[in-house]
Amino acid sequence: MNQKPLFVATILLLSAILSGGCTSAYSGEESFVLEAQSYTYYEFPMLEGEYLDLEIMTDGSPVDLYILDSENLYRYENLNYFEYDAYYENVLSSNIEFSAPYEGNWYLVLVNNETDDISLDISYEVY
Repeated sequence: MNQKPLFVATILLLSAILSGGCTSAYSGEESFVLEAQSYTYYEFPMLEGEYLDLEIMTDGSPVDLYILDSENLYRYENLNYFEYDAYYENVLSSNIEFSAPYEGNWYLVLVNNETDDISLDISYEVY
């Protein structure tokens, strides 16, 4: 029996995996309440060049959104100077697309600076 086609297919599959040709596509959605004067975040493991599509809708009260890498999330949480890759202020409803500049964990930080709780609907897809 000729094993050459199986060998070639195996080599092609391994090449695709090692070169990053296989992505980590995933999606989700959630509804929740963000307490007054607080924040929460979502973690998105992403490969370089992958896209994060977000759809966010609030109950009419604004939230601020940051997209940060791991180092800057740590700085944010420890009240240090931090840098962000994307920032959106006073969001009521928005569709956002972000492309990862390098492989790693990326974080969507949602901030409620209001004095009342905010109801949020969020859906996301990484591809």
